[in-house]
Amino acid sequence: GNRHKILAASCPAGPAFEGGRITCGMPALPGAVERVRLSPGGLQDFKVIDDLPPQGICGSGLVDLLGELVRTRRINPLGRFHDGSGRIVLANGAEPVFLAERDINELAQAKGANAAGLRIIFEKYGLRFDELQVFYLAGGFGRHLDIEASKRIGLIPNLDNGKIVQVGNAAIEGACLALLSRQRRQELENLVRTVEHVGLETHPAFFDFFVEGCQFQPLESSASASLSL
Repeated sequence: GNRHKILAASCPAGPAFEGGRITCGMPALPGAVERVRLSPGGLQDFKVIDDLPPQGICGSGLVDLLGELVRTRRINPLGRFHDGSGRIVLANGAEPVFLAERDINELAQAKGANAAGLRIIFEKYGLRFDELQVFYLAGGFGRHLDIEASKRIGLIPNLDNGKIVQVGNAAIEGACLALLSRQRRQELENLVRTVEHVGLETHPAFFDFFVEGCQFQPLESSASASLSL
């Protein structure tokens, strides 16, 4: 939104991008794979937090890996491996670190919920993705996302990189402002009262947006946006 109108929604994405329900998923702790690069020939390079032996894959690593699987055409838009292998192994050992099609399905549903939320709230506002001036990514997850990989798989809108700002832990910064300044706290309390909540599941096109959002492809502007600001 802007100074005149603010919309808010909560996407039912679940814990997949936090490592939940992913076979080798884990939080962004020491030992987590946080960066992945693949070559068309299958060679891979990855970075592990604190340079430890890999124990699992955290959220930024999952986004990276999905983006690389799409870029190198190892998977199709539905998340199926072209070679029929059903998984990609990053590290072998007593407890191998890998991503399976079942995991990709979990991530697809989480991403689909996010994409549906974005489409609905933009449609409600009457705005196309490409008309947005600034797109903020907050939180630890948002700060560590690879922007190109996120756009490639459709986790965030396919915007110019100059419009995307990774602001870090905005919640803590906002809490500090509210605690240290009575004036800023009053401003925040007044602002909250102007926010309009948008219920997603009650929107008639939610399921269609969700199904479309489950595919691993860029999230482009919806032609159905009313464009009436």
